[in-house]
Amino acid sequence: MTKVLIVCIDDDDAILTIVARSLRREPSLEVRPTTKPQEALQWISSEDVAVLVSDYEMPEMNGAQLAGAAKRVRPETVRILLTGVRRLEAAIDGINQGEIFRFLQKPFDQKALCGAVLEGVQRHIELLALSGERARRERREALHAALEAEYPDISRVERVDGVIEVTADPWHDAMMLGIVGFDRKLET
Repeated sequence: MTKVLIVCIDDDDAILTIVARSLRREPSLEVRPTTKPQEALQWISSEDVAVLVSDYEMPEMNGAQLAGAAKRVRPETVRILLTGVRRLEAAIDGINQGEIFRFLQKPFDQKALCGAVLEGVQRHIELLALSGERARRERREALHAALEAEYPDISRVERVDGVIEVTADPWHDAMMLGIVGFDRKLET
């Protein structure tokens, strides 16, 4: 079984240890703790981090700022904030800057934390699927635009007596017409 990467950050070593220990009990998670926001961002930019669990109040950068930076670097990384602050402003800040998936109050229930992270992993999987679909759609649109530029009206369909005839193998037909680079690999 492949483990998913979870990055945890808190400036308080004792709380960071509790968070990491709580999450390591789940066999599907690889947990990587740090006290340095820049290190967390470096991991997020270079690896497929499923979930970021961050403290809100940290001296170098608050959790909302970190979540916002993480979102810009890798939008598919789900962001969870732990906070001892019971102010609406903290929640609004997190939502506005980092599109936070969950807020958990300190002191937190370890089972609730693990449950939120596992839900975050599922959301991460959904976001990856959506981003893959978006990339495929963008490639299709770019291909369509390039074909239309090179072969005007290639995508225009004419009806004969209300019937549209579609070829069984458009890739073969493209090859026979001499359209270079238009093959089955474009479907993936």
